[in-house]
Amino acid sequence: MRTGNAAPGGNISHAGASPTEEKFPPLSTSLEAFVKNGSDREFRRLIRGLLGLSNLMRRNTDHFARYIGTNNAQFDVMTSIAETPDATVSRIAQLMNVTSQFVTIEIGKLIKDGIIARRQNESDRRSSFLDLTPKGRNLLRELAPLRRRTNDFHFRSLTEDRAKILTEIIETLIVDGRRALHELESPHLRNEIAPSARSEAEMRSGAPRLPRKQVGRR
Repeated sequence: MRTGNAAPGGNISHAGASPTEEKFPPLSTSLEAFVKNGSDREFRRLIRGLLGLSNLMRRNTDHFARYIGTNNAQFDVMTSIAETPDATVSRIAQLMNVTSQFVTIEIGKLIKDGIIARRQNESDRRSSFLDLTPKGRNLLRELAPLRRRTNDFHFRSLTEDRAKILTEIIETLIVDGRRALHELESPHLRNEIAPSARSEAEMRSGAPRLPRKQVGRR
């Protein structure tokens, strides 16, 4: 599933541009599909809806995590391992869209609590697989009735066809989201700060702020 009006190469352009003549609020996208009569109101509505849905789902999983005595991240790790044969740290990090370091920290806590165990990868001694212990499996079994009831309420409006379409859309957005995040974390953008957010001391000094790519080339 691919949109036909994405920017070439998927790069983020015009970062930091602040034309004073631009109407307010400024556009948050330049994609033709979302800009109508100079406004991206429907796009912002979409984003607010996605964020609202994400917040609701996160609050639900907060309750799930508390029910089994973990935090939200640990619950996500447990369910990802339960659904992934021969799970590894890197695979779980990819599924959760977080760093391997983040997963490693949470796994360490779950191992200490007897919820997760490591299993040697016989084909590659440098790595190991992750499994739920009997305690971890029992916790998910005990949670299952509450989790099912909550999800049945939350997603009852979806038919099989609508769920399939939604899943395809979400998977595509995740792929594009990873590309967007990669661009934001690139050296030329990672430490950029809006002019109005710079410290007063820096502004008073009057020292010109060179783009990152020019630093060290004086």
